Amino acid sequence: MDGSGVRYAELPIDVALTPYVRLIWSLETDGAAAFGAPERIVPDGVFEVIFHYGTPFEMRFDGEPFKRQPKIAVVSQTQRFVEIRPFGPSGFISVRFQPWGMYHFVGVPLNEFADRLTPAEAMWGQEARILTEQLRTTESMSRRSKLVQDFLLAKLRCHAKEPVETLVRAVWSRQERSRIGTLCRELGVSERRLERTFATALGVTPKQFVRLARFLRACRLIRQGHQSTLAEAAHEAGYYDQAHCIAEFRAFAGMTPRALVAAEKVAFLEID
Repeated sequence: MDGSGVRYAELPIDVALTPYVRLIWSLETDGAAAFGAPERIVPDGVFEVIFHYGTPFEMRFDGEPFKRQPKIAVVSQTQRFVEIRPFGPSGFISVRFQPWGMYHFVGVPLNEFADRLTPAEAMWGQEARILTEQLRTTESMSRRSKLVQDFLLAKLRCHAKEPVETLVRAVWSRQERSRIGTLCRELGVSERRLERTFATALGVTPKQFVRLARFLRACRLIRQGHQSTLAEAAHEAGYYDQAHCIAEFRAFAGMTPRALVAAEKVAFLEID
């Protein structure tokens, strides 16, 4: 997205945050004309926190009107696409967590924030408001990044929690055809415990997470183009047939698989 009036950069991540944070990036734009059409972001299995120091972007969920983001906005695990666009000269730093990552920085179950846009004050109170003012009055990008990461490091120290990465990765790697009950027996956990862990740590159910993983696997395969037909890509991703794959793309991305591949401003984040 680099170009006249739009500046994108990926920022170094403190080593203590790397087990939980996938990407920290910044975006600055001179306004709507420079940015162009809204960018569509399909569900990707992660929480993202956007720290604005310029005019906040506008954002809409599928089926809803555009609304201005809070100064520090928390976008939760979603089951529908969102679109973003600037509302004047803008600048922000965004933190994309690993699917299991956000859980380690908050003191409340993440299913309380599922499928919505939340002001950071709802999670972190007055400290989030203080950080907003610090970011607004800071000119250096490296200083802004340090403020954001120091804030997160402080929260990480406050919430020592049992790791859930292994469990989440095990579910993520499964095709839908592999039943949750079978997976639980293989992992030695009860279905009730798995459901409770996912509600608390990710804000979604295991079945929703498996469904999302299959969709993102299909996105990657179709974009890579190694399969000669959509039916082959759908089968490799874990769908029963091509029609099922297309229906899921319409549900998650609001478009067909071929339209997603051809679109210039559609983003998704692959999970390792």
